[in-house]
Amino acid sequence: MMFFILLVVSLMSFLCDFQVSSCDEHCADKPVFTPPRLVVKHGDPTSATCSVCQSTCRDDVFDVEKALGVLTKNGTTILWTVDRMTEWDTSALCFYRNASDYQCCSVLPVIAYKPPDGVSIGLLDHSGPMFEGHHYTLQCEVQRVAPVGNLAVTFYRGQTPLGQPQYKNSTNKKPVTEIFTLSISPSRKDDGVQYWCEAELELGPGGPQRPPVAVSQKLTATVHGLESTSTGLPPTTATSASETISTALTAQIHKFGMCFMLLLPVLNAPPPPPPPPPLFNVELRPRTSFTAALSRRFGFRRTLPRAAAGLSHFSDEAMFYPFIFLVACLANLLRDFQVSSCDEHCADKPVFTPPRLVVKHGDPTSATCSVCQSTCRDDVFDVEKALGVLTKNGTTILWTVDRMTEWDTSALCFYRNASDYQCCSVLPVIAYKPPDGVSIGLLDHSGPMFEGHHYTLQCEVQRVAPVGNLAVTFYRGQTPLGQPQYKNSTNKKPVTEIFTMNISTSKEDDGVQYWCEAKLELGPDGPQHPPLVSSQKLTATVLYKPQLEEPSHPDPITVTEGYPLQLNCVAVGNPSPSYTWIVPPPVLPPSNSSVLTIRSAGFENGGQYICNVSNNLGAVKGIFNVTIKANIIPYIIAGVLIAGLLVIFGLTMGVRRYYKLHRTGRYNLKDVFRFNAQHVALPTTE
Repeated sequence: MMFFILLVVSLMSFLCDFQVSSCDEHCADKPVFTPPRLVVKHGDPTSATCSVCQSTCRDDVFDVEKALGVLTKNGTTILWTVDRMTEWDTSALCFYRNASDYQCCSVLPVIAYKPPDGVSIGLLDHSGPMFEGHHYTLQCEVQRVAPVGNLAVTFYRGQTPLGQPQYKNSTNKKPVTEIFTLSISPSRKDDGVQYWCEAELELGPGGPQRPPVAVSQKLTATVHGLESTSTGLPPTTATSASETISTALTAQIHKFGMCFMLLLPVLNAPPPPPPPPPLFNVELRPRTSFTAALSRRFGFRRTLPRAAAGLSHFSDEAMFYPFIFLVACLANLLRDFQVSSCDEHCADKPVFTPPRLVVKHGDPTSATCSVCQSTCRDDVFDVEKALGVLTKNGTTILWTVDRMTEWDTSALCFYRNASDYQCCSVLPVIAYKPPDGVSIGLLDHSGPMFEGHHYTLQCEVQRVAPVGNLAVTFYRGQTPLGQPQYKNSTNKKPVTEIFTMNISTSKEDDGVQYWCEAKLELGPDGPQHPPLVSSQKLTATVLYKPQLEEPSHPDPITVTEGYPLQLNCVAVGNPSPSYTWIVPPPVLPPSNSSVLTIRSAGFENGGQYICNVSNNLGAVKGIFNVTIKANIIPYIIAGVLIAGLLVIFGLTMGVRRYYKLHRTGRYNLKDVFRFNAQHVALPTTE
């Protein structure tokens, strides 16, 4: 029977909700929200009013459906007030039932927005200078903005916008980090130009008078022309000797290619016109050709016929400058390659102080290199670096950087020993950046949690470098949840990373605060106080069914007649539980109270008392069996009184008999009790 009643009530509630949500689109007198569109910053207060109807509504059926806030009704006007907007994707529905018993409603769209935590610009998969005519991709990263579908991002070259604003076709209402890109092909005129980007939330009517705008830092472009690369690319760096050799070899191959490319225009030039006939027939002495001299100097012979090599139209004089340039270029290549391919077996390697450099990105730094003790040649030692200046003092080199602008760099100190071999050492450089911010939340979940369910905490660390040195720890109150977590990453540039932790909630977690902590572990050469950033506290609300604080009492509870009877049925639950009592007929059940009290229990109050405790998650039952026993104290008191009276009566009778037997003369019993009467002694007559 109870099942069918519950089913009927559920169906009625469903049909009622369905009728409310399936509003009649043909209502002429729809509810009117003011404002018609609500734009509010997440976490701020807000309010709106709904004028339900003019004259066609039934006064008893109108309301506003909302996920948070409170309602105040004044006639057919409803004020919706929210102290703090904590939802991201919400709205309000104002409805009424008209005279024809149909629902009319209007929806108030709500946009909860959040300005970006920050905006940054950079080049995708590229660092250092750019080259004329090459293609690059600018990327603008906007951190934790909502809603991203209302975000417009514009790239700038100086003060000139590069095209129209860019948008993301997204319906996500929660804060996200998004990257926008723009392809560019720089020219020489772009050398020194500043690129930057701007992120603006376009919130439309109802939004703030000054829309949230965030601007990135300026990215100053360094563009190399073709001639600038002929002297070699900027020095490459690596984090180990093997990587240094590999990187240097690649760079030198590139150099050789550039040398050959610069020589091609000369080789492909059309043959010069034949010289005019001489005015004078002068016989010149034969001389050694330039190419023959090169053959003797460098020990090679021209084995290819000049025609087969495509060089038949070049004279020795025409080949002079191209070959000089090619020889210089190849000599530079061989020198650099020899420097980069250090001898791993050098006993007297250069020594860097400190041996490992840890510096905050943008800060100044320095290091010294003691090149060698006694086996180096004074004319061949140096430090290869991507930035900064060098100061030499004997065989000690001071490397100074006014501002560390590289993310992935190192320094290579080398010298040539007496055996004409290169010895070198690498100084690893860690450029770090503390997080812009740390936030904690639940993955794919908002609102309260339920007891016994599984959830995933996620800790988002925004723009930190290097992420491979980052340790993230989750906390429950002040207790760490497991060991710190790390990311196995070699990325040296700032990135935004998300760390996760699985939890299973219980009722003891209700009201507990979860948070996370991000720490850059930079080793002994790092700062004395390592960068440490903590998230806000996430207070858990855990919903659970009622549980009795004290166990039920199936054993009889004995109460003496006339004494008070108190039954305690206190339970805990979230939401707060309600109480209903089933009691013996003479007793009036309390109204939603956890305690039942009878001031003076009688025999009619004995029996079984049932306390039903419930919320929308479940129910629990408390049973109390009460027995009333007779109160013997009045009988004891009555017996004592009767016994006392009997004793007094017996004593009285005994005294009366005594005096009757032993006193001469007249005797009056009343005289016995006259204890205060005076007796006069009379003299006897002899």
